[in-house]
Amino acid sequence: MDKPPAAFWLMALSVRIFGLNSFAILVPEALMGVATTYLLYATVRRYWGNWAGIVTGFIFMLTPVAALMFRFNNPDALLVLLLMTGATHALLRSLEYANHPSGNRKRTWWMVLAGALVGFGFLTKQLQVLLVLPGFALAFLLASPTGMVRRMLDSLAAIASMIVAAGW
Repeated sequence: MDKPPAAFWLMALSVRIFGLNSFAILVPEALMGVATTYLLYATVRRYWGNWAGIVTGFIFMLTPVAALMFRFNNPDALLVLLLMTGATHALLRSLEYANHPSGNRKRTWWMVLAGALVGFGFLTKQLQVLLVLPGFALAFLLASPTGMVRRMLDSLAAIASMIVAAGW
């Protein structure tokens, strides 16, 4: 095996459930495509409304690279699900809690989730995951509705969860 193990874990689980055949190998890929589309829809809907989310999900489904990526046995499907949509969704959710009573705790947990998804993404495609980290860090450090000390603490919590998840 010449790739990190995360994408193969899902296929191995599917093979244990359905037996070794092409359906068992490709079902996780298709399910990751469905999950990515839904998560993209949910993220866009949260900020711009239901119709914007539907249009975004529809455009994503019809994008040729997405249609091809979720049809074949490769780790890119899991990378897009975990990193491109999952970690981005968690990062955006962490930016929402400004004057909420439990805002610090919720923001920190969303950042921990984003870090864990990036770390798990490392087990999918290794260093390609790190390409988005400067953008994530800049977005959080510039747009977080808290003071700089709280931003740094949340960032350190996300980094710690990324390291733990990548060490699995």
